Amino acid sequence: MATILELADYAEVSAENVLRVVHGEPVSEDVERRVYAAIDALGFPPYPGQVEVLPALTAEGPGTDELLERFQATATELEAGLPPGVGSVVYEALRVEVRPVAQHVAELGALFQRMLERLEEVSTSVDDERRDRLQDVALLTELITSGWRSVDRRLARLEQIVARIEAGRNGRGEGRLYRLDDAARGPNE
Repeated sequence: MATILELADYAEVSAENVLRVVHGEPVSEDVERRVYAAIDALGFPPYPGQVEVLPALTAEGPGTDELLERFQATATELEAGLPPGVGSVVYEALRVEVRPVAQHVAELGALFQRMLERLEEVSTSVDDERRDRLQDVALLTELITSGWRSVDRRLARLEQIVARIEAGRNGRGEGRLYRLDDAARGPNE
C-alpha cells in the first residue's frame, strides 16, 4: 500500500489529483493514466478509517492465548526496531517543549484574569463617574429652577408695585412720584 503523497510523487502530479482519481472525480486523461500507473506500481492507497479486521475469538478461530502471543510478538518487534533510549529522549523532548507551553498558557491565563479584573474596575469607575455626573446635573437643574423661581417671585412683586402705582395715578389723577433725593430734602424745600 502506498500513501497519497507517494503516489503523487511517483506519478508527478499533485496529491489533489491523486485524490480525485481515487474518488472517481473527473481529471484529464493524462493525469488519470499516470495515477493508475503509479497505483499499479506502488499499490492502492488505504482509505481513511480502513482497519484490518482481526479474526473473531470463537472456538473455531485462534484462541486467546495465541492472540496474546501475537500481540506480544508484535510489541517486541516494535521495541526492537526502536533505538535504545528513545523513551528518555521522548520524555526529555516533552519536558523541554511542553513545559514552556504550559507555562505560557498559565501566564496567559493570569494575564487574562488581570485584564478581567481591570475591566471590572474600569466598569465600576465609569458607573461611579456616571452617577456623580447625574447628581451634578440634578443639582445644577435644581439651582437653575430655584433661581428662576426667585426671579419669577421678584418680577411678580414688581408687577404688583407697578400695578398699585398705576392704580394710584388713575384714582387720584396725576399722583406725585417720590424719589429718594426728594425724601431727603423734606416737603418744605
